[in-house]
Amino acid sequence: MTGAFGRRGRPLPAPDLAWERGHTPVAERFGDIYYSRDGGLAESRHVFLAGNELPQAWQHKECFCIAELGFGTGLNFLATWEMWRSTRTPNSRLHYIAVEGFPLTGAEVRDCLAPWDEVGTLARALVAVYPEPQRGFHRVFPAVDRGESGDVALTLLYGDAAEMLGQLEARVDAWFLDGFAPDKNPEMWSGKVFSHVARLSKHGASAATYSVAGAVRRGLDIAGFDTVRAPGFGAKREMLKARFRDGPQTSALQPWFAPAPHAAGRGHAAIIGAGLSGAHTAAALARRGWRTTLIERHDALAAEASGVPRAVMAPRLTAAPALDGRFYAAAWRYALAMRAESHAQVGSLQLDGGNDTARFAEIVAAGVLPGSYIAHVDAAEASDLAGLALKQGGLYFPQGGWQEPRKACGPLTAQTQMRFGVAASALTHTAGRWRVDDAAGHAIADADVVILGNALGLKRFRETAWLPLEARRGQLTLAPTNARAEALRTILLYGGFLTPAHHGVHELGATFDMETGTDVRASDHQRNLDDLARIAPDLFDPSADFSGFAAVRCMSPDHLPMVGPVPEHGRYLEDFASLRHGHPWARYPDARYHSGLYVLTALGARGAVSAPLAAELLACHITGEPWPLERDLVTALHPARFLVRELKRREI
Repeated sequence: MTGAFGRRGRPLPAPDLAWERGHTPVAERFGDIYYSRDGGLAESRHVFLAGNELPQAWQHKECFCIAELGFGTGLNFLATWEMWRSTRTPNSRLHYIAVEGFPLTGAEVRDCLAPWDEVGTLARALVAVYPEPQRGFHRVFPAVDRGESGDVALTLLYGDAAEMLGQLEARVDAWFLDGFAPDKNPEMWSGKVFSHVARLSKHGASAATYSVAGAVRRGLDIAGFDTVRAPGFGAKREMLKARFRDGPQTSALQPWFAPAPHAAGRGHAAIIGAGLSGAHTAAALARRGWRTTLIERHDALAAEASGVPRAVMAPRLTAAPALDGRFYAAAWRYALAMRAESHAQVGSLQLDGGNDTARFAEIVAAGVLPGSYIAHVDAAEASDLAGLALKQGGLYFPQGGWQEPRKACGPLTAQTQMRFGVAASALTHTAGRWRVDDAAGHAIADADVVILGNALGLKRFRETAWLPLEARRGQLTLAPTNARAEALRTILLYGGFLTPAHHGVHELGATFDMETGTDVRASDHQRNLDDLARIAPDLFDPSADFSGFAAVRCMSPDHLPMVGPVPEHGRYLEDFASLRHGHPWARYPDARYHSGLYVLTALGARGAVSAPLAAELLACHITGEPWPLERDLVTALHPARFLVRELKRREI
């Protein structure tokens, strides 16, 4: 296998970890230590916690955000998490964001944290969710046990500091400036980095650093921070503390994608549609202490396209850094990090269709996923993995598998009030609240926020009828196993897909047609069998007793989900009419939205993979918390993107 994780295929440069006598970790690339020889944990507490007046600063705050330059071994995070657990205000949340251009591997982090017995439990919890090096944003929820509520969100930004911070949207309360020394790693302390620190800082945000170098003091001053010297730690006589006095702040967001005003405090959300979109949204809001009501016209969870018996879990990757490939790679990482017990990990093989060999090699070489997530295999290796004789190789994803969506939706909605058998037909916004009515005009729910996650059902509401949603009928075939087919050990992807037997039945499919019927058809069973015959001829007897499942998927024209606030259609076209003429940003007001109305739809055939991250993003739109994705990916998912494209093309 050519995808084995190692220095050669490492997606990001390594810091070249070495060890000084006394078990002090060193980054040989920079010739600098990761933490003080006089005691790394004590240094973290003195410089960064006390330097930012923690825990006093987060008392009585519903959400507190810390950002760190240089995650390193994670020791600063552990010191913060330890303090947070003992001093936090009940029901509050901590967002900890850290940028790291030269990340350690999980094994290296484990070794670096091994000496710190007093935070050993937290260290093990961190290592359990620590993302392996891969460029981009990585959000995880470290927890000591399953009973923890997920009140701590760790978002690691792997890549160049200026580039990653330039893609971040957050409002930071406190900064830990802990990059390697300015003379050894000047890029981390550049004017461009400090300008992003200023852009992301709340009024009165604090900062602390071990460095009192002139370049650091000048950079902070230019960025709008007042600095004072304070007693340092260990051999360092002084350190710096700083306070953001504000300065000229400009948004990095285009005005047509300006964020909607976020909810003040926790509230009540009515979620229409109880498939994967609605269930994951309910879970993401429940983590934040919101009360949620799911409204479903059917009598059960996942009753339409989400009700597929087994949803195949596999990434959709591109070698080039295209927006869709980047989103689905991020969604795959997040889905694995949040993996439910209903995910059966059997691996998946994406087979070479005859002209994919070079593209697959490029995907692996590009580091689209870490080597532990992907391997390029030849036909012999593919056959050995699959348990069937195959004539082609492909990409192997060891964490691939399937999920049973209905089983997955149950735990996700455990804290949600359910309203089954009720069809939402109209929305009314009055005095800052939404009323949801049925077809007879009877109120179903009254809520601060409404989320439409009911796929093509969005067309029923005047506020969202303009969204360009498309229907795609899909039928899969449920085939009884046989002596040859039961040898299959992994999922095969070949345009269609075939799963290993589960309770004596294989799932293969699926058709993809521009229609809306949900009847199961013998002709579509034959199409699925014909597709399979290209890679595994005569695996099933055409006269076998096949059953099936058919549903209508909801798609967008660009095959990406729609996630975010709903624009006021008429005002949007009026405010941004001059986009037809290419006028600069300064000519436009910020986008206007239906207050408290959001959508999560168009998950297509990949809802099991994309829904968890999409729901986390939507929850951040609603609450104003830091986005879990790069800004250009968030805007690529924004419901207004289609209006912007049409205006620029002068189509409306």
